[in-house]
Amino acid sequence: MNLLNLLTTSANNYTVGVTPVNAGELSGIGWVIGWIFDLFSNFYGAVALGVIVFTIALKTLVLPLDIYSRVKTKKQSLLMERMRPQMEKLQKQYANDKNMYQQKVMELQKANGYNPLGACLPMIVSLVIFMIILTSFNNYSNYAVLRDYSEMAKAYNDSVAVYVMENEEDTDISHFLIKSDEGEGYKVYFDKFAEYRANDEGFNKEEFLAKDSHDQWEVVSSFIEVNARKSSAEWYRSNSDGIHFGWIGNLWYPDSMLNKEVPAYDKFSSATTRANVTVSQVEYDKVTYDLSVEKDTYNGYFVLIVLSIGLMFLQQFIMMKSQKAANELSSVDGSAAKTNKWMMIIMPIIFGLFSFMYSAAFSVYMITNTLYGLISMLIVNKVVTVRFANKEIKTASSNRPSNRAKRLK
Repeated sequence: MNLLNLLTTSANNYTVGVTPVNAGELSGIGWVIGWIFDLFSNFYGAVALGVIVFTIALKTLVLPLDIYSRVKTKKQSLLMERMRPQMEKLQKQYANDKNMYQQKVMELQKANGYNPLGACLPMIVSLVIFMIILTSFNNYSNYAVLRDYSEMAKAYNDSVAVYVMENEEDTDISHFLIKSDEGEGYKVYFDKFAEYRANDEGFNKEEFLAKDSHDQWEVVSSFIEVNARKSSAEWYRSNSDGIHFGWIGNLWYPDSMLNKEVPAYDKFSSATTRANVTVSQVEYDKVTYDLSVEKDTYNGYFVLIVLSIGLMFLQQFIMMKSQKAANELSSVDGSAAKTNKWMMIIMPIIFGLFSFMYSAAFSVYMITNTLYGLISMLIVNKVVTVRFANKEIKTASSNRPSNRAKRLK
């Protein structure tokens, strides 16, 4: 390197670029979720499509258990309806003695083959599966947020890297940064930078070289950051189709007007904190600097939240109607029916909170899961009701006096 270059090389170590981020590794259900998402990676709304396919596959896998639970529940409800006259009589008889009522009800149920715990185990298994999926989706959404940021940071750093010299003999004037021998950071060849930009409109080579090193670095860093910010924004816009879905800008954040497509640092940092990764606000602002439009765009309009609440309410309403006899007769004073009415209100609210707190991707899961459950429940209820009615007709027919007489001949 000639004497001029040596004299106009900064002695300071300047920091350029941002710290790389490791999004971590996926395992178990998280890996399966990621694999399914990758199948649709070339499609618009890839995440939503992946969630729907994953949910349908999972529900189909556990469908036998679900059918068993629903069949048992419906049969128990039909048995309870058949016992209604007797139980209503017991309610009047023991209106002031709840314990005796419960004892008589248990005797009656046992005599008729009614088992109130018959459908409990499958329901517990379903609840465990739901909690596992909730945790897995939450972990994956954190992973996805960090992975996307990591790719944006890489695009940012790659833009910086085009100005880095391979060695001190590199004479390309577009390469004006060199790794410092003293540790982190770069030294800057200000004369090469001046030559590189000599013909740029608005750049005065002589004025630049007359500045002190601090002011020169301000010019250099500004130039580098403008291109780096543009590169990270271009990566996001080129790869964001998968996380869009209709009115939702980013499926990894809630469908809410309280969230933006590209969130503020505090919302982003909550995901990084849960993943034990630290990204400073300064670096986050650098990487997302040119995404001002996305930072001002609502991520949604509460549509999925309302759908989650509405569909869960509908499911609870149908379940309550299908178990009307059990709700009305399982307690002497009808308190069980009141409890179930409260559940019909509380469960949709809980689902709404899940949709509000977690990602829109998880809301898509809950909506798909509920729709699948509703359809299967209606089919199972219809089939069981028809078969139960046919069985009752056959039993009644076989117990007629004429039929008994024929069998005795």
